[in-house]
Amino acid sequence: MEKKSQKPLRNTVSELLCVICTLFLLVSLFSFNALAEDSNDKISASLSSKLAETSATEKVPVIIMLPDQQISFTAAGKEKIESKQKDLITFLETEKSKNNVKDIKPMSIINAVAASVTPDVLASLTERSDVSTVELDAIYSIGQSETSSVETEASTAQESTAWGVDKIGAPAVWQQGITGKGITVAVVDTGVDATHPDLDDLDDNPSTTDPKVIGWVDYVNSESSPYDDHGHGTHVSGTISGTGANGIQTGVAPGTNLIVAKVFDASGSGYLSDCILGFEWAVTNNARIISFSGGSSVHSTAFADTINNVVAAGVIPVVAAGNSGPASSTINCPGDELNSCTVGATDSSDVIAYFSSRGPVTLNDQTYIKPDVSAPGVDVTSTLPGGGYADWSGTSMATPHVSGTAALILEENPTMKPAAVKEKLEDTSLDLGSSGKDNNYGSGRINAYDAVFGGMPVASFTAKPTSGKVPLTVAFTDTSTGTPTKWKWTFGDGKTSTVQNPKYKYSKIGNYTVTLTATNTAGSNTVTKTDYIVVVSKPTASFSASPTSGKATLTVKFTDKSSGNPTSYKWSFGDGAISREKNPTHQYSQAGNYKITLTVSNAAGSSTISKTNFIKVTTNTRPGIYAESQ
Repeated sequence: MEKKSQKPLRNTVSELLCVICTLFLLVSLFSFNALAEDSNDKISASLSSKLAETSATEKVPVIIMLPDQQISFTAAGKEKIESKQKDLITFLETEKSKNNVKDIKPMSIINAVAASVTPDVLASLTERSDVSTVELDAIYSIGQSETSSVETEASTAQESTAWGVDKIGAPAVWQQGITGKGITVAVVDTGVDATHPDLDDLDDNPSTTDPKVIGWVDYVNSESSPYDDHGHGTHVSGTISGTGANGIQTGVAPGTNLIVAKVFDASGSGYLSDCILGFEWAVTNNARIISFSGGSSVHSTAFADTINNVVAAGVIPVVAAGNSGPASSTINCPGDELNSCTVGATDSSDVIAYFSSRGPVTLNDQTYIKPDVSAPGVDVTSTLPGGGYADWSGTSMATPHVSGTAALILEENPTMKPAAVKEKLEDTSLDLGSSGKDNNYGSGRINAYDAVFGGMPVASFTAKPTSGKVPLTVAFTDTSTGTPTKWKWTFGDGKTSTVQNPKYKYSKIGNYTVTLTATNTAGSNTVTKTDYIVVVSKPTASFSASPTSGKATLTVKFTDKSSGNPTSYKWSFGDGAISREKNPTHQYSQAGNYKITLTVSNAAGSSTISKTNFIKVTTNTRPGIYAESQ
């Protein structure tokens, strides 16, 4: 009988292990493919697409949304969110220890946690009751247009104002004393060169310590000091806040402070989660405005919720529309969110740029017009790392014009809410394109002056005469703009008037400060002119001198002692010389007795005094012999 040969035990074990591994991979693959193809409404469409091309062991970046999304972003709300996220984070940390999870990032501006997870962990997440949805932590980018840039060295920059700043009328706002002082703008971008002369301090005075960039966080490389390895963030910052110290006035609101969150790397790209964390950090650090010139063509519910919560916290999100035009329905996220102040780009002729993304936007069964406004975005000159300037194009360049204008509005109206600021920007824009708000220009190209003062009067006045003898009757003329309906005058002596163009009699001598407050239904504005009205009596001339005698050459200091507030003086020194100084010094080179005459004048009249033989000049010979000079 033939004996059967037996396989070695190690071969049998090896084959068994192969079978087990094969089965495991098949099960994992089946589970993974099923997850990718599943109609599970917890997984976003973009994440499903990503899973279809992802291996079973690869970690996919995701944003995990928890059910409670109505918690306000306050200190108490943040504590509540942290409590809600505790179990989920514990689960993720456990999986991290098994090398199934990395980069866990809790968020508080929305109730969410970002992490990179394997498909198996993702499958487990969809089965948890404390997970409502999971979306792809997508890559966002600055989306700069393909228009070429022209660099200008600081040493060759001419003293000038960037065309976009002039176009929107910002200098006229500065003339009213409004520069964005006290307003902090957050730039969520590629970083900033905080050593650029236009961005290093508020007053360009090296003897003072008042930095312009007062906050910094780096979600890309975790560096502790500001830098910009791309240039985009510095360009944006210059358009918002540049002071012009190095030659070109690029900033719409040069008095603002900046805080900067680096969320995009040297190539201009970054994770959605880091962008959201940048927004959260901006709100936490007291920004009034967030300027965001990045986006994605894929809508994110997480970013939409972030925008809404930022607005609820009292912060204005100013967002680039994107550079995917001229096709319609190309607005990038988060510019597609209704509550974003979405910005398109125009050129120097007020024509919409070909690259500027267009609306409409359809989200959540609602269709609406976007962008909201437009601003200069073609060949815009602004700051670059290293102290220079460059002309760049894109809705990225238009957005900071709007951010700076919002800062000007807030300085003039510090308590204005985000929705009201957005409405003010829209209502005062120059209507371009189709009549009314449209999907190319939005409500039109912004006008900074009208946005700050539009509808509200700007007080101004003149008076005639502004000086004279007591009693003095002055006619005041209101020259305010903005159609005021009420006036309040304060004449500086305790008396007031509500007449538009009053006449007022001053009965006492003095210098009077006049104030006018002009008001209409939109608000009020006040102007004050210090020591504007001068009421005088006729002066009485008087003077002294020292010395009054001495040897030639004799230098004499004359001192006016006149009363009645004279405004002009005429001295005659007796030797043919005269002076119109108040307290002149005169040199006598010849012996003689000199007659001094002083005439003083003001609006009420003049007075003259003469002193004969007042100055006596001798020679070095015998004393007591003088040649009289009259």
